[in-house]
Amino acid sequence: MSLMFIRPGVPMGIGANRLGLYAPLASSVGPAQQTLPQVVSNTTAWWDSSAPGGLLGPGGSPITVWNSAGTALIDLTGGGRPLNPFYSPLTSNLPVGAPHLSGLLGGAGFLAAGPTLLQPTLDPTAGWQVSGTSVASGSSWTWFVVWSRANWRQGTNVDAQPITLMTIGAQPLLQIDSSGGSNRLILFPGSGQVVASTTMTRRHTHSFLLRYSAASGADLWLDNVQVAKGVSPTGGGFSGQILLLHDGSSLGAAQCWLHEAAEWDRSLSDSDAALVLAYAGRWVRGPRKGVYLIINGQSNAINYTLNDGGGSILARGIAWYLGALAYNTLATTGSPTSYTMQSGHGIYAVSTAGYPGSFVQDPGDGSNPSGWQLGADGLAVQQAVSALPAEDIADLCAFIWPWNETDSLRQYSEYSTFEAAALRFLSLLRAMVGDTANHIPLVWWNAIPYGTADGITMHRQVVQAIASTPSQNVVVGNPQTSDSNPRGSSWDPTTGIITGGDPSHRDAADNQRFAMLAATVIAQRLSSGGYADSIMAIPTVIPKAGGPFIAHVYRQSSTTLILTIIHDSGTDLKVPLQAAQGAGFAVMDGGAPGNAGTIVPAVSCVRVDSTHLAITLASPLVNLSGGCQLFYPYGPAQIGRGNAVTDNFSAIPMPTGWNIGNDLGASWTLDCPLASTFSGITLSDSPT
Repeated sequence: MSLMFIRPGVPMGIGANRLGLYAPLASSVGPAQQTLPQVVSNTTAWWDSSAPGGLLGPGGSPITVWNSAGTALIDLTGGGRPLNPFYSPLTSNLPVGAPHLSGLLGGAGFLAAGPTLLQPTLDPTAGWQVSGTSVASGSSWTWFVVWSRANWRQGTNVDAQPITLMTIGAQPLLQIDSSGGSNRLILFPGSGQVVASTTMTRRHTHSFLLRYSAASGADLWLDNVQVAKGVSPTGGGFSGQILLLHDGSSLGAAQCWLHEAAEWDRSLSDSDAALVLAYAGRWVRGPRKGVYLIINGQSNAINYTLNDGGGSILARGIAWYLGALAYNTLATTGSPTSYTMQSGHGIYAVSTAGYPGSFVQDPGDGSNPSGWQLGADGLAVQQAVSALPAEDIADLCAFIWPWNETDSLRQYSEYSTFEAAALRFLSLLRAMVGDTANHIPLVWWNAIPYGTADGITMHRQVVQAIASTPSQNVVVGNPQTSDSNPRGSSWDPTTGIITGGDPSHRDAADNQRFAMLAATVIAQRLSSGGYADSIMAIPTVIPKAGGPFIAHVYRQSSTTLILTIIHDSGTDLKVPLQAAQGAGFAVMDGGAPGNAGTIVPAVSCVRVDSTHLAITLASPLVNLSGGCQLFYPYGPAQIGRGNAVTDNFSAIPMPTGWNIGNDLGASWTLDCPLASTFSGITLSDSPT
């Protein structure tokens, strides 16, 4: 039903916590379809959290955006029977709506803090109840429920006990095994229980339709399949109030998302039951997947994941794009023998700069790195990975390397050694999880502005070369990272000017932004690689490469260059703040990386049109165009936050249900920066 409003944003109340309704309320962010009360007449109560408006907000109005706290699920029949939170023990944790849990449809649940637990962490105390109503074994009734379990029960001393989907009074009616069980769905648990299924996976979305009458007993459908018929409870029967996703005991919550529920005060006919089952096809049901990332690196990776939350942000964003139920990372440091990140350590030792590194061990005998073995760092990664449960390894979908630092201090002459060593560690890392076919992608970033000019150029070129080899399955998640600030610096957002800070480490705001920008690129690779969950296709408007890139550089004069830009998903160019002063653009006038010529910086950048920029250099070039290369930026030069040329992706209209800024927060609404150059782009005397 659609709500009646007395003024914008304020619905009409009709008493008893009921809202005025006049027409069907859309229950999906996808194509319009009939509501359940339209499908089956005389529905007693119906609650739908597939869209934010199914939750009643603290102010008495329906929630309008995801991830907002509510007070109850609204009875969308207009019957005034809200589905209220039930807590045992009593807490103040309010339900929130979450998007993209089953395709483009969402659900409601009780999020809880759990830094050491798998994400999402759901409250072990909270479920749902219908106040002022009860059912009994001597009456007739029908219930329909859709739910998702993201993880086993966790965080309590009763985690091995089953989860309860439906309780009447103190009697559980439907239960599912948790960890250590046999994956059973049980009707009427106890001495007369009926095992209705033995295929209930850890992560799943399912629906049940439970029809009951005193004369014929209970009929149960799991999804579209009838799994029990004519079952009557043993013992003294049951009566009392309905609880959903809770057994009524302390810490008895199922820790599941609730998507939809409905009640009828009669035993549905076969024809009505068939209509409900057909209607339930709107949900993506069955076994579900999670997103699991292993993150390697050194101090910037440690800041990115453990201090700034970038790893969790990245995993959450990828899960949103893939419609996955869970999102977790393995990113650890501090233990002497088990970690995935170690501050200051390169892939192997950086002898010229005095930095250690033994993810693979250089034996110092000049041997080919393809035969090097794991060193102390690599063995620590192996120990951390081996401690993962097999079910988490099964969810592993990407290795993440926000990593270059000390490796960017190497000599340019180390190119081939560094490339071979990186590939060797990657192959050993894949072997740790049994990925013999390079199915799991490695996600690397274009180097942050730290290191020597030759070292960082070498690093960028190696990453480009490996990513250009399809068989290696390597993707550049962040093609631009120089548009970032030193950690702890002062930044003027009106000018883009930065002062102070630690230039070797990136600012928290930038690490979080890097994660948001990389989520689209990684999700696209995973979707095409068979890692999609409830969303099988990502719209073509979503970025695939992470932003626009420079395709051609025309030398219009000795001081003016015209850059041709190819867009990823944007359609126009923006030249903000210090970008207008040419920040980051430079030409190597003669020479080559490892034997650089004169570096001529830009002093101006102007948008010519939607795909062209005009760059003005600080001084005339003296070499022929074939001997000059454009860099953006050159070496460790810092562009700074807000100072990169970007596209206009934030203004591109999204398909229904695909506005990530609406779903996960405004900070996700971003323009994509112009990609850094990996190698210099040779200037051309031709406009095209």
